[in-house]
Amino acid sequence: MRLRPLSRPSLSATLCAALACAVPSVSMGGDALEEMIVTAVRMDKPLRLVTDPLKPRQPLPASDGAGYLKSIPGFSVIRKGGSDGDPVLRGMAGSRLSMLLDGDVILGGCSNRMDPPTAYIFPETLDVIEVIKGPQSVRYGPGNSAGVVVFERDNQRPEEAGWSGHASLLSASAERLDGMLDARYTNRDFTLRTTGSSTSAENYEDGDGTEVHSRYERWTAQVDFAWTPDDDTRLEMGAGFSDGEAAYADRGVDGSLFQREAYSASFEKRNLGSLLDSIEVAAYHNYVDHVMDNYSLREPAAMMASRMAMNPDRETRGGRLVVGLTPAATVDVTLGGDLQRNDHSNRSSMNQDMVDYRDLAREPDARFEQAGLFTEVNWRATEASRWLAGARVDQWEVSDLRSEVALSMMSSVPNPTSGESRDQSLYSGFMRFERDFDSPGTYATTAYAGIGHSERFPDYWEMIAKETTDSVSALGIDPEKTTQLDVGLLYNADRFSAGLSLFYNEIDDFLLIESGFEKPAVMGAMPMNAMATNSMAATRETTVVRNIAARSWGLEWDMAYRLTERLRLEGSLAAVRGANDSDGETLPQLPPLEMRMGLTYERSNWSAGMLWRAIAAQDRVDPGRGNIVGQDFGPTDSADVLSLNVGWQPAASLLVTAGVDNLLDATYAEHISRAGATVQGFDQLARINEPGRTFWLKASYSF
Repeated sequence: MRLRPLSRPSLSATLCAALACAVPSVSMGGDALEEMIVTAVRMDKPLRLVTDPLKPRQPLPASDGAGYLKSIPGFSVIRKGGSDGDPVLRGMAGSRLSMLLDGDVILGGCSNRMDPPTAYIFPETLDVIEVIKGPQSVRYGPGNSAGVVVFERDNQRPEEAGWSGHASLLSASAERLDGMLDARYTNRDFTLRTTGSSTSAENYEDGDGTEVHSRYERWTAQVDFAWTPDDDTRLEMGAGFSDGEAAYADRGVDGSLFQREAYSASFEKRNLGSLLDSIEVAAYHNYVDHVMDNYSLREPAAMMASRMAMNPDRETRGGRLVVGLTPAATVDVTLGGDLQRNDHSNRSSMNQDMVDYRDLAREPDARFEQAGLFTEVNWRATEASRWLAGARVDQWEVSDLRSEVALSMMSSVPNPTSGESRDQSLYSGFMRFERDFDSPGTYATTAYAGIGHSERFPDYWEMIAKETTDSVSALGIDPEKTTQLDVGLLYNADRFSAGLSLFYNEIDDFLLIESGFEKPAVMGAMPMNAMATNSMAATRETTVVRNIAARSWGLEWDMAYRLTERLRLEGSLAAVRGANDSDGETLPQLPPLEMRMGLTYERSNWSAGMLWRAIAAQDRVDPGRGNIVGQDFGPTDSADVLSLNVGWQPAASLLVTAGVDNLLDATYAEHISRAGATVQGFDQLARINEPGRTFWLKASYSF
């Protein structure tokens, strides 16, 4: 029997009851056991969360970066197949939510987001994932109106010489097999670290047993060398490579190449003096070569019998300079600058048998350049209160290198902004107050309130890959400006901890993507298809970007309560609403109300747990409108997902975990997941469903 999700009054009652029963702090004594399996990530500082990507997780994430974020309240993932989903925070996706790898910018090549930045990030080869929610930091680059996710490697000077590392092996349903090895040799003066991972899976089945076109295979390798002559100096160089292929159920092509080359170098010096505390210099180069075709991982459909291939690429170069100052004992100041340039090009063949795309020259279509200056200040006004503030200015320039604009795969028209450039200065900043209320030995509470403003330059997928309502070029679309209020409370006691964060924002010139927009047909251009034009070919349908006035608001809540010495209860709640004030509609692509409750029994070397995820129905939709990743196309039903897990640690260096996700084999889809496409040999899907019952077993070994 399917579990029913809690209604809103029931959710509120559950939340209040959990708080009421747990607030009295009764010390149990002893240290809390370390969790073996991560089912939820809790906020430990205002608007900041940190999680260890090496720990097993439930539900079992894909091996790329997006899946690992799904256990954090407020995050959702737009599913397109078995991997390479697009992460969404508080209903915001794309460049509103930046992804950084050791501070470096990664951008994909596909104009339809087949390869988002997280497709090239493999968290288990890293050490820390840090999330900053909202426009509450300016040091991590421009335009982070929803937040920023930083994937990082450990950069501490080693204490001991010798070999160390981590290895894992995972097997799961759909013939999934993952392997990872992280090995390093260290002494006090240098570190040599090599990491590698591989992952593969066949097509999964949803709860009804329907096979979903979703198989994939990926690998990555990284080598890093660090010189640490003393405790305060570090010089590091690194090189990374990855590739793979992935099937997609939401479109007519698959990804047959995800090749990435990355090179980076950094220098850091700390404890320089009483005023100048630290300096960091870094530079990086990322190159992504992506191929999508309709023949490598599927049979071409009858209406597209010819073999087609598209080969976009993107080269991203950048660097940063960060200086730390301590003008007073209670004041820390960070000054810095960052810059990046990315060049995008494309080549394609509509008939591989006649013209191989590899024989064609690449055609550059856009160049983006950005340079920014920023400062952040942390003033500890008293032992219990802090003021944090920051400001940044960014200079942007984009060059439109397209001579023509493609209206479809088979037709194009002259580009009215060919060869033109656009430059603009944008400003961002924030201010936040934090106050601690402590009772030694009993509880600790932190309250905070902050306001942030972020001006975001339109990205490639909005400015180059889309039209506007009155032009085939979107080069002149206005930047997006977000002003947001964040307030919250963190509570920690011996047996109970909880975090509550609420936000409200107003967004001027929100960049809305609208599909199926009817425009006059362009003379001299071939119609997109017979369904998109009338009999006189006077109109056509296309996807446009336009500016609107918008708002969004919501909350995230998480808690952990130790019922007994061995039994731990965890819960989280996430809700977001939004409004398109220009059109009087809801803001599209917003995930529904979601609650998670987990119960874990722990002993010294083993644990067992269950996780219940309740997803409410979502009927607040605006069909045909959304963001660069997807658009609304209908309401979704509620769903309940029950999962079980066990963990066993026979030795300090060995951890074995197992679980079954979606125990009841529920058939459901995330509200923001993509619509299904026609794939030869597969049933037509209205919406891409999540995997059905999934068994998994993982062994992790540290040495």
